[in-house]
Amino acid sequence: MELDVAGHPTHSRAFTVELAQRDDGRLDLRASILDLRKRGFVPVAGDLQGPGIVHHMQLAGVVDPAVPRIDTIVAAQPNVAFEPSAVTGGESCRDPIRRIEALAGVALDDDFARRVGGEIGGNRGCSHLLTLAQLTGATVVWALAHDPASGPRRPGERRFRRDVVIDGHEPNAGRLQLAVQLTDLHFAPAPAVATPMTRFGAERTLRLRADVALGTFQIDAATGAERYREAGTLDAAWTSRDAALARVAGLNLARGATAELLRRFDAPGDDRPLLDALLMLAPTIIQCMAANSEPFAAWYQHDPSLVAMGGMTDSCYMWRRDGVLQRHLGPSDPKPRR
Repeated sequence: MELDVAGHPTHSRAFTVELAQRDDGRLDLRASILDLRKRGFVPVAGDLQGPGIVHHMQLAGVVDPAVPRIDTIVAAQPNVAFEPSAVTGGESCRDPIRRIEALAGVALDDDFARRVGGEIGGNRGCSHLLTLAQLTGATVVWALAHDPASGPRRPGERRFRRDVVIDGHEPNAGRLQLAVQLTDLHFAPAPAVATPMTRFGAERTLRLRADVALGTFQIDAATGAERYREAGTLDAAWTSRDAALARVAGLNLARGATAELLRRFDAPGDDRPLLDALLMLAPTIIQCMAANSEPFAAWYQHDPSLVAMGGMTDSCYMWRRDGVLQRHLGPSDPKPRR
């Protein structure tokens, strides 16, 4: 199944979640999110942000698969939107990074997403780490429940990797196409020296495209297909997922998308990977909008603003209601919402 997209490339967002065996029976967890802006420049917080890598966030931890539970977790932010500066009053996206460590000992159950939001959601942390942590929790649960392999694993041997890549394209003014590719790769137990396909356990691939009207941020239509392969079924055919994707028609990606998706897929079952991919659309479209920056420079040249392009109030630590950036807002800048 080939994704048919058109238009100018605007932004790519990529997630990776990986599990590897430890010698104590637990699993090492590694996860990352990478935002690659593909065009334009954005005037924001007294500076100019160009294309290239705009966010790079990482999680590392240890998972107890028997519970399952996150035993330890830490974060790193190699690339952030806001480094300390005079405009930020020395504040940086990295300031609240250790809040993620409060998730140590938290069970990976139905309450995990709420616990993550309570610790690092809103103005308590980083919206990108929040998105990554929520995807990571769901991914680990799915991976543990659907591992097709059996037998002991060597310390350091990989067990699972999920990659979700979302590409935004602008086919014409006011339209956006989001191309999503999710790949789940299960690794089979293998000796330290082995041929590549000896390590192959199974692969699930999901590809979908969502057509979005930027005036309303609604999904007009979505299409996609899925394929599952094991060692004996590498020639497996693609299966259409259009019937399930019909449930996202009319979904507003600007507000309440997560709650609405959870309502529409209230018992996802085998559709959990599809739901996980769809939950990444709303956070990604915000990044695509920043790349849709052609008119920004002209706007702010005639309407000077120190903050210029701003974030939603209380969406993260840097855009918190009582933060330095909010105090720099000019008369014509968006005001905090009560």
